[in-house]
Amino acid sequence: MLTTETITVDEALEELGDQIDTLRDGLEDLDEGTKQAASLRDRIDRLSYWRNGLEWHVGEGDWTDETELTLGAMTAGEEAIMHRTMPSDVDDETEVRLWYVAASVEAAPFVEDDLEETFANVASLHPAAVKWLEAKANSLGTASDSGNRSSESSPATDSEATSTPEADSTT
Repeated sequence: MLTTETITVDEALEELGDQIDTLRDGLEDLDEGTKQAASLRDRIDRLSYWRNGLEWHVGEGDWTDETELTLGAMTAGEEAIMHRTMPSDVDDETEVRLWYVAASVEAAPFVEDDLEETFANVASLHPAAVKWLEAKANSLGTASDSGNRSSESSPATDSEATSTPEADSTT
């Protein structure tokens, strides 16, 4: 991995809550009918969805507030291994997302020694938790002028980029 970050579920929920509060504060200053207000409402909805997915795993799943998740930014070689392991007929964005998350998370309750087993476990996670994991891992690998972004300089939820590339038949 190029870089990694370990975060507890409680820290992730707090981070998401803080970002939602900041956006809600910004929304109060805007005219309701503007595109900017609509954009902020969409971001609030997305962050709330991600938070609800993490909360589901604490309330209904086997995670606790102290469950640690270690995510990383894949190297080019790790990404190639992901594409090599992924079945060649995968063309669905959701399934590619599952492979990306399986390959990007180094440590979590669902991680196994084998990428295919981890993929199967990721497939059983709440969809919102998967999308949050994807965004968080993606933010770690987003290059900037000063190198890779960290969670302190650019939270995953600030990035609109996705990490679900099309399957590459050359890898």
